[in-house]
Amino acid sequence: MIVHLLGSVTGRLAVVLCLLTVALPYGLRRGRFARRLGIGQDHTVPYLRRMWPHFWVGYGIVVLSVIHVGAVMGSMGRANSAGVWSATVGLFLLVFEVATGLTLKEQTLPARKAVRSIHFWTMVVLGCALGLHVWWNG
Repeated sequence: MIVHLLGSVTGRLAVVLCLLTVALPYGLRRGRFARRLGIGQDHTVPYLRRMWPHFWVGYGIVVLSVIHVGAVMGSMGRANSAGVWSATVGLFLLVFEVATGLTLKEQTLPARKAVRSIHFWTMVVLGCALGLHVWWNG
């Protein structure tokens, strides 16, 4: 019973944190969106330094996802296999997303634009895999 509750809570919390970590970079910019929300940052702090909440929420998602996997592993026989496969793909994409994010933390990255594009599109595909997993096994 407690393991089922742990799996449920960590899975739901990871989904909420995924939505938060997607929104954070847009809120931490000095753009029109951040100014409209009233959270525009000052010009003295560099963008990469302001991104620390995005980084740490991402790491937390990985931890919660691993706990979720460990907690629900015993009840996978009752789960939809397509949902399990989408979750598996999502977990690998999550690790890849963290790896590209760690690459983006390097300030002198010569191919920053290409890596940001990869990071963005990995996030889109990860969101689709997560949505399918929640739809089929939620």
